[in-house]
Amino acid sequence: MREIILASRGSRLAMTQANTVASSIRAAGRQVRIIEVSTKGDRDRVSPITAIGGRGLFVTEIEQYLLDGRADIAVHSGKDLPYELKEGLLAAGIPTAADPRDCLISRKGEKVPENAVIGTGSPRRITECSKYYPHANYRSIRGNIDTRLEKLRSGEYDAIILAKAGLDRLGEDLSDFDVRKFSTDEFLPSACQGILAAECRENDSEIRALLKSISDPVSARRFEVERYMLNLMRADCSVPLGVYAEIFGDELKITAMFHGKKVTQSGSFSDYTSLCLDVRRRFDE
Repeated sequence: MREIILASRGSRLAMTQANTVASSIRAAGRQVRIIEVSTKGDRDRVSPITAIGGRGLFVTEIEQYLLDGRADIAVHSGKDLPYELKEGLLAAGIPTAADPRDCLISRKGEKVPENAVIGTGSPRRITECSKYYPHANYRSIRGNIDTRLEKLRSGEYDAIILAKAGLDRLGEDLSDFDVRKFSTDEFLPSACQGILAAECRENDSEIRALLKSISDPVSARRFEVERYMLNLMRADCSVPLGVYAEIFGDELKITAMFHGKKVTQSGSFSDYTSLCLDVRRRFDE
């Protein structure tokens, strides 16, 4: 039985996520080795994300490892995936999703001023946060979570916005900070935020079956719906788009935000394609 090669970015968060998937694979009785791949987004840690490329910035080089046969599985943050995967690849494994919410983090005991400098370069986060801080100055921030928290601590920013999933996965100590956890109604997440995606070659039936066995059905459904909506919008990270699917048994509620306009549709999960198409059409009205 061959050793499985799993490719991941090398950041602390990425490796934590890769080890989550690797642990499930080992629990299924398989040997797995993690290899680190440097992506364009990792090599340029200064430029704003929107200036150096859209979705795929943290994915393209890792996908090439799959296509070349240098890796069997790639683990990504679901929100980093481009709306179309490279031909011949499939996101076959979707573990249980983490918290999808965004957090506004500020120094403990300090009120966020009206003209605060808030660290984010995401058009979606700027659009959503502007509802609560319309006079703030939004400034791009790069680096890993620890680097961003240190920039906040040093006074370079008055507040920063981070995904709760990453904070939870790393077990970050936020005792020096105040944390406002926005509900998904208040602040719509990015498509597939909090979801891990384990990608493989479409024709590798052995790996596909293994990844399916470690998937969570509800999280996989949410991933499927949000990816479909993302594909309909043909949007990358330069576009202010939020998408969130809530699944209750066979019922689905899909909400999307595009350039500040929010649309919601509800119905049967089996009709998710038509529900998403209705949402897409309403953005054109």
